[in-house]
Amino acid sequence: MFRHKPALSWAAGGTAVGIALALAAYGIFNAVSPSLAAGRELGLTLTVSILVGLPLAIACGLLASKAALLRKQAQKSAQNDGLTSCLNEPTFSALVDTYSNRNSAPGSNPLGTILLINLDDLKVINSRFGFSWGNEALSSVAATIRNTVRNGDIVGRVSGDQFGVFLPGANEIDARGVAERIHDNVTKMQFYPAGTHYPMSIRAGAVIVSSRIGFDDLLRTAVGTLAKTQAPGHDWIEYQFLNTSHASGENDSRLQ
Repeated sequence: MFRHKPALSWAAGGTAVGIALALAAYGIFNAVSPSLAAGRELGLTLTVSILVGLPLAIACGLLASKAALLRKQAQKSAQNDGLTSCLNEPTFSALVDTYSNRNSAPGSNPLGTILLINLDDLKVINSRFGFSWGNEALSSVAATIRNTVRNGDIVGRVSGDQFGVFLPGANEIDARGVAERIHDNVTKMQFYPAGTHYPMSIRAGAVIVSSRIGFDDLLRTAVGTLAKTQAPGHDWIEYQFLNTSHASGENDSRLQ
């Protein structure tokens, strides 16, 4: 019912206008020719006005509903990546910036954590099975990430084979929990390009932010953190802490 609220509004408005016109016409007729039967005049004018005004109002309302739906779809298309349905890079960066690029009180909770996730072997999949299967891999991994994160987390595609996940207010424990769930769910995916099972693999750089930083600097830090996972003997994910103290001191970076 609420989907057609504009149409109902138009219908109600059209009916009201029709009745108003009918009453106005009745007043004019009665002034010009008071001897005519008032009831017949009123009934006739009301009937004609409603029969004409109501269908037109409903038609205008339906057109308004369709136009509103098209505007909403256009807005969504402008904000989302067409292949993966994640936010596109401009929208993702703008939303993340509203969280990371603001002041925080000393000792307060982190502003959030960004995970820069790289889909491994995309070039291999494209070369071996074709680009359509590479697109399928991207789409499937994106859906898995979106279905794994918490309500309110922000997921975007930041480059060809990389996704960004921003976890507002997430501390180290929160970030590690979400990251491990993403890794587990992606590696458990059943991906069969051309009927051949191909295991999905991802790497990630995580940056936990406790003080103001712009998105470009934040992403640059995440890229550097992700690069560390390529070194021999490193885990699939590396963590870096910006302007925050930890007992271990591991991967602690203080950007000014």
